Amino acid sequence: MVKEISSKATKSNERMRLCCVAAMIMLANLGIAQDWDDWDEYDEDSYVAGRKGVEFAVNFGVYQANHQAANAFYNGYAGEFYDLGDNTANLMTIEGRLGIDNPNSIVWSQIMNSIGLEAGEFKYIEYPAYTGMRYTPGTLMGLQTMLFFNPESAFALHVDFINGLKSEGGWNIVSSDVDTGQGSENRRTYGIFSEEDRFQLSLAYRTAAYVTEEVSWVIEFGGNMLATQLKSNYVRVENQNYQLLTAPIGNGQFANPTSSLTATGFGGFAALGVELFFEEGGNLMLTARVSRDRVVMGSYEDDLWQGALYLTWVIPPQLGDFVRASF
Repeated sequence: MVKEISSKATKSNERMRLCCVAAMIMLANLGIAQDWDDWDEYDEDSYVAGRKGVEFAVNFGVYQANHQAANAFYNGYAGEFYDLGDNTANLMTIEGRLGIDNPNSIVWSQIMNSIGLEAGEFKYIEYPAYTGMRYTPGTLMGLQTMLFFNPESAFALHVDFINGLKSEGGWNIVSSDVDTGQGSENRRTYGIFSEEDRFQLSLAYRTAAYVTEEVSWVIEFGGNMLATQLKSNYVRVENQNYQLLTAPIGNGQFANPTSSLTATGFGGFAALGVELFFEEGGNLMLTARVSRDRVVMGSYEDDLWQGALYLTWVIPPQLGDFVRASF
């Protein structure tokens, strides 16, 4: 069954990549074939009228990941369903990491003492609800290279990094008073957290609709590669962290993963923005982007929507021929 799912996912990724490449090639040909006589009304020496060749830009932005991935993978019990593809590391459940079912567990004994539980009072672990784990917005930084065929048509290559993307949620230790037997349940709420890094490589077709020579609308769409590197998944009890991305090596000791725990998926995206032109200091673009990516973390895979807001500084051509090359 796992092989069949993996085979279907691979075929789906291949079809998506082929469709994106074919669409971008077709649109580029259409853009090159357009008649640009409309630009005769502008000064031939102006930046916009002569926009052709390679330009570079720096991306800054805010990235919002889909909460569904955090809910599924970092919830504290996902270790029962997913593995990391690393023989030296496990994705453990909260019960497994704290040693709740092990009467000789050093960790669980320490936790019982720290929270003031006596033997027989503990009942069970209450995991986060399906919507309990949520990503916080992450900071995005990257570089962009644009190859202009004319002022309105270009290919764009984005290389973006989202470092320290975090999610968090809550879980409960449920207990009762052993003296009263069937008394009311007592819930102690603690946090569960995750951190990961993401890298995305995007190839897009870019077209622009100039409102004036100083302002234009920008539309981009194309293919996207998303790599996710797992950094941590842990629970916190009384200011003590317990890592779930780990492997037990005996005697209450645990070992950290030895590999990078990185997996890659493919998808597509579309973006709409506005570009402002300045006589000096380069251009600024504000762009809203939506992508449909295959998020892969260990054996977990799902096609999910992500969002991002970009502020891009286009490096001014006056910085030198090494910044802008015309063909």
